[in-house]
Amino acid sequence: MRKNITEEYLETILYLTRGGARAKTRDIAQAMGIKPPSVSEMLLKLRDQGYIDYMPYEGAALTEEGRAEAIRMERKHQLLETFLVGTLGVDTDTAHDEACELEHSVSDDTMEKICSYLGHPRYCPDDHPITRGECCDKADVTMPLFDLKEGEEGIIRVITLDNNTRDYMLSLGFLPDVPVYVKKKLPSNSLLIRIKGSEIAIGRDIACKILVSKTAPKVVT
Repeated sequence: MRKNITEEYLETILYLTRGGARAKTRDIAQAMGIKPPSVSEMLLKLRDQGYIDYMPYEGAALTEEGRAEAIRMERKHQLLETFLVGTLGVDTDTAHDEACELEHSVSDDTMEKICSYLGHPRYCPDDHPITRGECCDKADVTMPLFDLKEGEEGIIRVITLDNNTRDYMLSLGFLPDVPVYVKKKLPSNSLLIRIKGSEIAIGRDIACKILVSKTAPKVVT
């Protein structure tokens, strides 16, 4: 059995069981684009390997071992998407497809290095939380720019915006390793930002997609 097929099944079951219900064979088949008889056969193999608790007609649920493996793969996917979108400027649809391929071949050690390089992001481009890894417990974790309070400063680490918006923000000086200062929280759910000597108002939707490492408050006159 190919390892990546096992991983794809476990990720799919993890997604389908988020609400607590078992993953039905037909739902797995639809999500993966595979015929139901092939899914049923694979589920029996995954049950024999200890990854799932499966009963025909009732569906599948992940065991503790299966859930750990599924979350490991989900974390890889989210970090790869964040890297492709935020660092390389790849569009979100392409990043998703390519992350699906890359996640099966990139080692855990390399993923920890990518996570560290990104500043240990908390959210992926789809705004879903990223599971913390061992490297995250040893370092400062990034946060959305919007989460900074008035008078707080951060260092830009990752920008997970669509290409057009990202290019525009880059032209305004929103670049990795550049400090940003929150001068004021505006009533319109926006932020008044000081960056590179200029003051710019940005909306919450954009501020939530710019990840920063928080620094000590800085007095700006």
